[in-house]
Amino acid sequence: MNEKNVAVVTEAGNGLSKKFASILKDNHYEVVIAACKESYAKLIAQDERPRDFKLLEVDFTSPDSLAAFEKTICESYGKLDLLINNAEIVNGFGHKIDQINIDDIKEVYEINFFSVIRVIQALKPLLKKSDDPRIINITSSLGDISKMKDESFCYSGYSLTAYSTSKAALNMFTHLQCKEFKPSKIKMYSFDPVAMKNCTYNSVVIGEGVKDEFISMIR
Repeated sequence: MNEKNVAVVTEAGNGLSKKFASILKDNHYEVVIAACKESYAKLIAQDERPRDFKLLEVDFTSPDSLAAFEKTICESYGKLDLLINNAEIVNGFGHKIDQINIDDIKEVYEINFFSVIRVIQALKPLLKKSDDPRIINITSSLGDISKMKDESFCYSGYSLTAYSTSKAALNMFTHLQCKEFKPSKIKMYSFDPVAMKNCTYNSVVIGEGVKDEFISMIR
């Protein structure tokens, strides 16, 4: 694989971006992590030398910020080979209908769903300059309706209205974009990286059992 392959990984709070960056570096990618708000501050404060990635601050809700980000990637690399839409947030755990705050749901959708659309729109011109462009949208089983209906599924009892529905929306969006991009050279995938074996809330790790699946998507 060409050592000049370039990947962008978005980050908004789940902490997986550095794990993705490590795997990507091992597979000869140059990695840019685009992080927003607290995630950027947390990553910039960590004293790790050398880093496996270049870190940039991006506001995924701002067209101007995304345009500036696209310009930086274009000037630095001239293309983009891989986009990993990993940015996500969660709130309202266990909330029943009378406890749901609509503004909280809008906040989750802005990052978990709308930002994916915005980022793809902003970076698509750079992806088209790659010989083998790929997009991976990071999803969750909590947005899989079939799994959530299965009482044997360890997270089926979780009530995360904003998060689960945002991931369900992302799953449908990914399906539709796969059809749209099929005639083009852009390949799009959906990937759920979280290990389920201990069924512990907030256990955000890339399970060894699915790591090979991820690697198959980036080669």
